[in-house]
Amino acid sequence: MSALKIAVTAAFMACAAQAWAKPGSLTVVVFDYAQTPPKVLNSAIAEGSRAFRAAGVATEWILCSPAQSCYVPDRFAQIKILPHLLKAMPISDRGLAATTTCMTTDTCAASYLFFDRIETFAQTLGAPLHVTLAYVMAHEIGHLLGLQHQPNGIMTADFTSQDLREAESGWLNFSAAQARILRAAALTERASTRRILLRGDLTE
Repeated sequence: MSALKIAVTAAFMACAAQAWAKPGSLTVVVFDYAQTPPKVLNSAIAEGSRAFRAAGVATEWILCSPAQSCYVPDRFAQIKILPHLLKAMPISDRGLAATTTCMTTDTCAASYLFFDRIETFAQTLGAPLHVTLAYVMAHEIGHLLGLQHQPNGIMTADFTSQDLREAESGWLNFSAAQARILRAAALTERASTRRILLRGDLTE
């Protein structure tokens, strides 16, 4: 089966997601506009946490309702799960996700995941949906923390059925070099006690 391109746009910002709870930890804020089945999303978060833990980075995931605002640390990685591609996004017809930054504030960086495409991709490759979602999230968070595409592993530009079989078995990981970059990004700033009110808008 053919691989599907993971689209990544704009510049990558390491400062968009930094430590806050303790050195070496990363906060991931998730806005779920696609109303992903809770069991799928919770399993994806657990699997994504495992991938980062294998790289030596602890994660804390905060689920925010798109209809409300929530208080989050002032350093975080932001994931927005959309039901489908927004017309304004210049993504190829094979793109599963995109990482973008706006130029106004550090917290404006976000990764956008297109749930309908991820679901179709998982069905096409016969892969569990939660595993596919987990590794698309991990890939895009990697971009937010400064990682770029590599020939293989989580940061490959093209996930294959073999990649997702390895992911399901826990064998798809960040490389040792990538893990060092992730740990350094998580350690860039000390724990912060400041918290901000984050709104789940789609204007970025």
